[in-house]
Amino acid sequence: MKILFCLAILLHTATSEMHDIVVSGVFESSIMTYNYTQSREYCLSQNATLATLEQVTRAQNASFQTCRYGWVKEQQIILARATATKSCGSNNIGIIKQEPCGYYIAPSAYCYKFNVVTGVFHVDSQSGKYNLTFAEANSTCVGLNATVATESQLRVAHAAGFQTCRAGWVAEQKIFISRTTPAVECASGEVGIKEYPGTNEKSDVFCFRSDLNHTDVYVVYPPFGNSSMTYSEATQQCLSLGDSLASNEQLRSAPTPISDGIPGWSKDNDVVQFSSGNLTITPCVNEPSRLASVYCFNPNITDFIPVHTKDDKLWLKITMVCIIASIFIILLMAAAFMRGNNCICCARPKKPAQDSTLEKDNGLHQPRWNKTSMYIPKDDIFHQIPAYQNNDAGTKPSVLSKALNTGYRSHTFTNYGFESTPEDSEHSFDKTHPDRSPAGVNPQDASPGDSHVYSNAGFDGTY
Repeated sequence: MKILFCLAILLHTATSEMHDIVVSGVFESSIMTYNYTQSREYCLSQNATLATLEQVTRAQNASFQTCRYGWVKEQQIILARATATKSCGSNNIGIIKQEPCGYYIAPSAYCYKFNVVTGVFHVDSQSGKYNLTFAEANSTCVGLNATVATESQLRVAHAAGFQTCRAGWVAEQKIFISRTTPAVECASGEVGIKEYPGTNEKSDVFCFRSDLNHTDVYVVYPPFGNSSMTYSEATQQCLSLGDSLASNEQLRSAPTPISDGIPGWSKDNDVVQFSSGNLTITPCVNEPSRLASVYCFNPNITDFIPVHTKDDKLWLKITMVCIIASIFIILLMAAAFMRGNNCICCARPKKPAQDSTLEKDNGLHQPRWNKTSMYIPKDDIFHQIPAYQNNDAGTKPSVLSKALNTGYRSHTFTNYGFESTPEDSEHSFDKTHPDRSPAGVNPQDASPGDSHVYSNAGFDGTY
């Protein structure tokens, strides 16, 4: 009965938590969970849309709260709490974001080009310095979304402060080095644009990108066929162009503003974009494959706050109490039915020993010693007598009297077989029977109903 009572309370408590709460058009899904894509589909099936963070915040300010984390349109998993409860939100109030929170996809990435001036930058071969023919230099620049810089473009960059300690091809199939400050190890300490002898067949290369004419950061997009990329994919995309992801600081200090409204990865593992020339970081998002409840929004439904909505998981506490109580009752009942190490319901009373002078040991009948300490194995006496083997009741006494005519008279016999021992019989061993026949003599004329006493040479068991 106690167990049934616990189950009834548990069912009532669990059912009371399943009521929908509607405040300012915002409500949460039932106990089912969904990923981000499925959350949109669920809200549509409820004639609603996936609620925005602003809509849930407005509902929370109007006393909307739940005890389950749910998706919102911004790809965040949040929990709305209007009152503090330890079991829901760890006593926090407001919009609680689920951790870990990060960024998982973005439509672009921001790369940083090291030492680029007026669109000109230096590139060497992957196999080592000064290892590119002119044809290879040209294809290398093309692979970087650039062209081989002209001598004129190199001179413009030099005038703007561009210098390297390495020489490279220009479009006129010449090899130059650009120095603005003297250094013994670079161009023998000379400054300016110095041309190397035309006999050289291999070198590095100077490339040119028009979109980097006034900046050192630029936007890259996913490979063809993809609409978004992860952080690691964005890193690889910049590396393929010989660059790295731009940090938030590099983006803020970019020489010229970047186009507004283009979300992209930064080196700081943020998804950023520019708005009116200012860098803004988009809100943290959750992995779209994670499962959570859903916050939906429908402005046409009426507010509803159940009176008996449970803020904490009381049903869980009741479940634990019922389980512990059930285990205790089972153990108590088991102890009540135990006697020593045996269960009294399984124990059987021992069968009383039969009133017999024979005992059975491992399947063999073993005779007990009688008071005379005389013992004659049965196989030596009775089993060697044919009349006894034939079970002839009429002749057995006479046969026995001949075979056992000596010894201590210890048993009482009838013409139907052994009957009792002297301890159990009312006749003494030395008395004659009622028919006045002497002891040890078998009157063959006696009627079958008469009782006689015959001698048994020391046996205490009957056969």
